[in-house]
Amino acid sequence: MVDEPEGPEAVQRATDACLRLLKARGRSRHELTLALERKGYPESVRDAVLARLSEWGYLDDAKFARERAQALLGRGKLGPRAVLQRLQAHGLEGTEARRALSEAKDAVGFDALEAARQVLERRRLAGRPLDAKEQARAGRLLLSRGFAPDIVTRLVGEPSLDPSGQDE
Repeated sequence: MVDEPEGPEAVQRATDACLRLLKARGRSRHELTLALERKGYPESVRDAVLARLSEWGYLDDAKFARERAQALLGRGKLGPRAVLQRLQAHGLEGTEARRALSEAKDAVGFDALEAARQVLERRRLAGRPLDAKEQARAGRLLLSRGFAPDIVTRLVGEPSLDPSGQDE
């Protein structure tokens, strides 16, 4: 894309573009910066827009991180590790992402063991003895959803992650 010129008109167009993105859902500073870069806005315009949005209260990475973590944990489909990865994918730094995750856990009363159990129940992998293949599948599922290995072990034992199950 051709670079946008600098000036008040470019800042207004870029601001409007960001507001449209923010209308759909909250965004991190990093996400908006990337969106403006893709549209070809120069750094001076990007900086002016991000400063304006921060001033207006539309751009707050700490608040975004908390809200995003609460939404992801509240759905009960992901464990803390997966939520942390998603926050970092939004461009949030490790410390900020971990703080938001911790605050979100408290805010939603997140219980990792119960959330993992619900994931297994939705896949009909709970409440009955599992054969070796099902146990391995359940373990892989929970690990891929960001649940800690100790949670997996408590719920499904020591699952073999080999898709064929245990050696016969």
